[in-house]
Amino acid sequence: MQALHGDGIIQWAASAVTAPSAMVMYEQTNPHDRFGKVMVKNLAERGCPLLSVYDYPSMEAQKERFLARGWSRCQVKDMNEIYRSHLDQSEVERIHKLELMDEFEEWHLIQGHYFVLTASRPEECSWVHNFNIFNPKTEAAEEN
Repeated sequence: MQALHGDGIIQWAASAVTAPSAMVMYEQTNPHDRFGKVMVKNLAERGCPLLSVYDYPSMEAQKERFLARGWSRCQVKDMNEIYRSHLDQSEVERIHKLELMDEFEEWHLIQGHYFVLTASRPEECSWVHNFNIFNPKTEAAEEN
């Protein structure tokens, strides 16, 4: 989707919905590094061009995108952070023993180019941010 259209949906959802609300987005990021350039090219060749990735090339740019369009709170984490901080590490170790994956460097490179964003409004609408995706056990204990 082109950035103009996505921006319109983000702003519309923030202003048209009167009840406390949230949006969750899973998206690509970092199109300017070597891997990002290949990712963008490969997806375009498969008929899935990333039409707004250059308008919002970083997680911080995406966060500002939502805050500037009426969302009160926004959090963003790349998939590496979610993998490291929000998965049960004993389960991760168990799966690693089952799946003898030897390309962790490449896998982490890929995961650094995808993120999950949550945005909410009004300010006191914090329920969506209390899921373990954004509050690992140490952060969740501090916030409560």
